[in-house]
Amino acid sequence: MKAIELTEYGGFGSLRVIDAEKPKPAANEVLIEVKAAGINFAELELTKGRYRIPKTPPFIMGFEAAGLVVEVGSQVRHVRIGDRLTSLVSSGGYAEYATADANAAIPIPPGISFEEATTIPVQGVSAYCLLKYGANLKSAGSVLVQAAAGGVGLYLVQLAKIFGVEKVIAMASSKEKLHLLRSLGADLAIDYTDPSWPDKVREATQGIGVDVVLEAVSGEVGKESLKLAAPFGQIVMFGAKNIHDTLPSEIIKQLIYKNQTLRGFNLPSFPPEQIAESIPHLLELIAHGKLRLFANSAYPLVEARAAFQALEGRKTIGKIVLIPGKPG
Repeated sequence: MKAIELTEYGGFGSLRVIDAEKPKPAANEVLIEVKAAGINFAELELTKGRYRIPKTPPFIMGFEAAGLVVEVGSQVRHVRIGDRLTSLVSSGGYAEYATADANAAIPIPPGISFEEATTIPVQGVSAYCLLKYGANLKSAGSVLVQAAAGGVGLYLVQLAKIFGVEKVIAMASSKEKLHLLRSLGADLAIDYTDPSWPDKVREATQGIGVDVVLEAVSGEVGKESLKLAAPFGQIVMFGAKNIHDTLPSEIIKQLIYKNQTLRGFNLPSFPPEQIAESIPHLLELIAHGKLRLFANSAYPLVEARAAFQALEGRKTIGKIVLIPGKPG
């Protein structure tokens, strides 16, 4: 089979197309013929050696995939050949075939494409668990969502409104993205490339600040976002970019003087039982059309480098996917 291998931690330029043996499912696994493999920002950081996993290069890339079950392990009873599944994968999703734990695989709701389904295992589940368990939305009248036109951000905007947040403030960088966010329920969509964007947030919150800041982007935009948290508000930090960032002393003083709460969120180390509890409701929302899924940027598997370049340049909306078999 064709697959994409990371040869070393040298950025996405270290990706190459290889011929590899089709993986064999273990007793509790299924083999998926990959129809779409999702790309995550964490994987961009992974290529640079900034988001380590327990593998040493070279290895086949890809956290997740969606496709058709073509083989099941000896202990698998509830999944059948031909089922449409999306899942985190054990053998690398940037390939024509991948293996996945049958108990963790997610059935694709009717009417959802393979490309759209790749948004569910990481972005969808992350956003749901972050809002339900990571953020105290019961007392949140306002939420600030950074990178709102990205894979997680699009879920966060929609789910925040579904969970009852009165004012969702979404941040993005183009008119097209801002228009989309408004159509998804954002009460205010702000262009963070405008230097006056923090003032617009303060104005929208009557100078008090935001009850919940969802901080994912780091850098100057991230620091300015932290300053916008209201007294007794909370800041939830997540995403691969924040792993290597440090909080300035002024923010630490702010946390103390304003009685604010700082929390972290990381899906891979989140309690599995809470992840499992979240999936049925998430799938119900998707199946009933209450959540729109976005995977409009599709690249042939062999053009993985171009896909990563687009991700790094923030030129896309929603999920970027790789399609095995699509002509390059």
